[in-house]
Amino acid sequence: MKNVTITMPEQTLKKVRIAAASSGKSVSRYLTELAEERVGRPGDKRAALAAFLSGPLLDLTDENGNAPTRDQIYDR
Repeated sequence: MKNVTITMPEQTLKKVRIAAASSGKSVSRYLTELAEERVGRPGDKRAALAAFLSGPLLDLTDENGNAPTRDQIYDR
């Protein structure tokens, strides 16, 4: 983890502190979770790929059950 310094109006900081305390989190954890919601979590891409790969398979075989040849795939 890296440390980041931010500047915000005092009134905004008060609201952030209250919101963080209300959710039982530190200001740092609270702001980190807000940023992750906004820009995405690191695992999101992996989860999306896993969901895609777990979906139904695409049937590329012809009526005889043969897969296309390399030439057919590349329209040669």
